[in-house]
Amino acid sequence: INKFLWMVRIAEGEHPKDIREPDYFTPQGEFRVDAGGSKVLHNCLMYKLCYYRFGEVRTDYNLPGGYDRARNVEIGYKNFKLTYLEEAFTSEHWLVRIYKVKEPVNLVKSAKKTRKTKLGSKKREYHPSVKTPSRPRGFIKEKLKVKRGKKPSRKASKKSSGKAGKK
Repeated sequence: INKFLWMVRIAEGEHPKDIREPDYFTPQGEFRVDAGGSKVLHNCLMYKLCYYRFGEVRTDYNLPGGYDRARNVEIGYKNFKLTYLEEAFTSEHWLVRIYKVKEPVNLVKSAKKTRKTKLGSKKREYHPSVKTPSRPRGFIKEKLKVKRGKKPSRKASKKSSGKAGKK
């Protein structure tokens, strides 16, 4: 939660219409996690992930449950449920917390088993292409044939052009 404001500043730079840093402070300009903190802060996902089930923890016998020793305050919003995430791992001193996304509730799983196909179990057979002398490699089936004829000779073309120039 110490680096929380940096994430808010970065998000404000990317989405200035949606996120504003002053919303996470009290009207007096303080960043507080206790009961006097901002409602926007208490409702944000980062706060909830940091302090999920923290109200159950007693750090000392004479301190109330959910007492944050780093900030010397009792956290303000303790008993909440996570809707889309669930706790997967929390280290002994709560320094590392890992969450996983819950399965969607609105999707009904089918009672039918998944279908197995023959294609998955059967190995594909290799059929090399057959190249014969009548159909060599690169043969085009219906290739156009060029008729070969005689080219007009240059001498004939010069004679015709010379006659036209003399007239």
